[in-house]
Amino acid sequence: RRVHGDFCVVLSRQSFTIRACFRLFISLPLQGARRDMSSTPLYTKGDFIGLDPFCFRQFDDPTYNGTKVNFDKQAFIDKVNEIYRTQKPQLADGYAPFCKHIFIENFAGCLPGSLEITPDTEPLLKSGYVSRRPEELAVLSRWFPKSKVQHLLKPAKYLDLILYSREQIAKENAAMKRDGSEPVTNVDEPEWGLISVKAQEVPHELPMTPITMMRNTLISEGGSGVAIDRVAYQGAVEYWQKNAMIGDD
Repeated sequence: RRVHGDFCVVLSRQSFTIRACFRLFISLPLQGARRDMSSTPLYTKGDFIGLDPFCFRQFDDPTYNGTKVNFDKQAFIDKVNEIYRTQKPQLADGYAPFCKHIFIENFAGCLPGSLEITPDTEPLLKSGYVSRRPEELAVLSRWFPKSKVQHLLKPAKYLDLILYSREQIAKENAAMKRDGSEPVTNVDEPEWGLISVKAQEVPHELPMTPITMMRNTLISEGGSGVAIDRVAYQGAVEYWQKNAMIGDD
């Protein structure tokens, strides 16, 4: 489904074209485990931001590749709403009108979810086929095993909180059911849902992975239905040629 927290090997030396990698993406077998679509978001009445079930994996799944949040889920979203009410951080625009970012100090002590690839760390990289949830197709991915790079990590300065509007979340949930059902928006839920947390050193958006951009073109396959921006895609390739996610051993 949506953002920034999955990844794919898209390297120039592998001679993958966008079209070839896309064919690979739509033809791969399904695997992986996560929450089901019946899960409901966490929030307290009156909250501006709820914790969307898509984000639960960052708290609960020990095999998650990316930023892990070692914090109680309800306490985390309560703290986020407290910070929003008292500090009033800016809602920064994301890649589409339904996507926003909030950048706050890393109160949860989260470690970075990615690491720069250097001559010393490159031999540590692993690869395999990974899906973010059972409903989605697995994609070719690479990551650093956390146990191999733990000594290089320290808590990041910032958290990038990635938000989707409740209308967009309803739209994607309906599309993933694949039964033709119409989106149902619950107006009692918070206006925004937190769908991803990224621990990082800078208070601005880092490029999403290239395969996420591809996935986003297909709402029925877990994306958001947004076309690829070729300039942004090339920028993402350049960034992720030099960086890789941190994940399970």
